[in-house]
Amino acid sequence: MKSIFNVSDEEAKRIRNLHEVAGVDKKISSNYNYNIITGYPKDYAKNFAMGDAYKIRNLLKSNGAKNIVCVLDENSLDDSRWHTGHKYQIENYSFILENLLRDKHLGVIFKPKRSIDLRKRIGEEVWSMLEKAKDTGRCYIFDETIGFTTLSTPIVACLASDLCIHSHLCAGTAGLESALAGIPTILIDREFTPASILNDLPKDHVVFNNWCDAIAGMNEYFSSKNRDKEFGNWSLILDDLDPFQDGLAAQRIGDFIESLFEGFKNNYSREEIMMRSVEKYAKKWGSDKIIEPT
Repeated sequence: MKSIFNVSDEEAKRIRNLHEVAGVDKKISSNYNYNIITGYPKDYAKNFAMGDAYKIRNLLKSNGAKNIVCVLDENSLDDSRWHTGHKYQIENYSFILENLLRDKHLGVIFKPKRSIDLRKRIGEEVWSMLEKAKDTGRCYIFDETIGFTTLSTPIVACLASDLCIHSHLCAGTAGLESALAGIPTILIDREFTPASILNDLPKDHVVFNNWCDAIAGMNEYFSSKNRDKEFGNWSLILDDLDPFQDGLAAQRIGDFIESLFEGFKNNYSREEIMMRSVEKYAKKWGSDKIIEPT
């Protein structure tokens, strides 16, 4: 394990953050030996999504869109005590749709987490706005489903856009996927989640408290001749969230699991299997990528 006393202040902070994340398992009495840092598991998807993303982007641009924003939602349930309520989902669609219908140069891509009952959840008034927006040719919604969720991965919507809005900071995985792909990405923190590392991102540049402020920031960003490079910029924390950023996370996971299987084949004990696999991983990717309980 790398000592925080022999590294820079920035690196020491990163190591402490990793230990805090691993500490969650300890707080819930999880019986674990190691946390293995692999990077974002879907970081390979960018290369496969480019083709579909370009098709959608070109479609919107052919109908007059000059600036394209994608909106990622987090689904909702009837009872807002257990999930984001429908009120938040109505906001996720109504505010940006109103803006699109006013601004003939704006294109919008919606990537619902669950589209099968979206009409019921956002109501007929907002659904009517969505239909009008689609008629302009500058609005696209991913509505093909598999089971209960939308079929397409969020990265397709993100790569087709100039800006991504993840409408819930409390669940920012899709936002992270967008930021790792190099797309300016902003978050809306209506649930107020101060403990999240995402709140380390700059206020009013990445983190907004409501849709009105987010849209004002978006419009200023798009209208500026020299776009603010700090707007939607996650560079402050990306190394904490994925220290690799090389598209090989899935391969690292697979290689580690394969090394576990090799240990079983050789009839090693459970402890020796894990120790050998961890040592092999640390040798290749760095001992600081292995977090042990303290």
